[in-house]
Amino acid sequence: MLENSLQPNDRLRDNPLGFHLQALATSFMEDGYADVTVRLKLGLLADFGRWFGRTKLAVTHVDERLVDAFVKHRQHVRRGDLKTLEQFLDHLRKRDVVPARKLVCDRSPLAHILNRYEKYLRSERGLVTVTILHYQSFVRRFLVERFREGPFLLREVKPSDISNFVLRHGHTMAVKRAQLMTTAFRSFFRYLFQKGELQTDLAASVPTVADWRLSTVPKYLAPEEVEQVLRACNRRTATGRRDYAILLLLARLGLRAGEVVALQLDDLN
Repeated sequence: MLENSLQPNDRLRDNPLGFHLQALATSFMEDGYADVTVRLKLGLLADFGRWFGRTKLAVTHVDERLVDAFVKHRQHVRRGDLKTLEQFLDHLRKRDVVPARKLVCDRSPLAHILNRYEKYLRSERGLVTVTILHYQSFVRRFLVERFREGPFLLREVKPSDISNFVLRHGHTMAVKRAQLMTTAFRSFFRYLFQKGELQTDLAASVPTVADWRLSTVPKYLAPEEVEQVLRACNRRTATGRRDYAILLLLARLGLRAGEVVALQLDDLN
């Protein structure tokens, strides 16, 4: 059973949010979540608790802004993580540990469109609050930057406005967050087109953010880095001498891996 395999009391004893996480874990089990799912959720929330402990805040300060800060700090967000964090917030609010979310009355055109967009995401798309807040954050930043010097006219948004914004800000973010930003923009501009706010579906104008496998691997090594790799070979062993010879062929003669593998004794002068 989960209680025996996880031993949550020991795992969460020193966690600032341990008491509340233990109660939520029990609630998950009562709701019929699989053991492995509860483990994953509890692992994420335990990380959040440790991060929260470093803020020196009381548990009553836990809200969407803190969750958003944690997600930015974590950078790597798995599918379902945002929902888990939202479930934890709902758990705390149902037990009156943290106050209900306060909505500030703002009658500006920006607030009007964002509020309508929020209702669409919540009622028609069924997204959780944390995801909605992420989407709104990106959209708000785009709209504020686009209309800072003029009237708020959505019909004046051009494809170049969107691509320029993504190119300008995307490189400052982790790849996953930049992809989340473009997903939010596609959702928002598709919404505007469906509601008649735009005559053209600008969702197709949102550029993609590539996440190529091994894209972060260096394209080449500097000479001092090559020497460092060579020194790592233990030339007192046969394997080390073999590795050293292979690396020399690659680095000094520019041979390709396939050419090194195909070398025969007759090829040596």
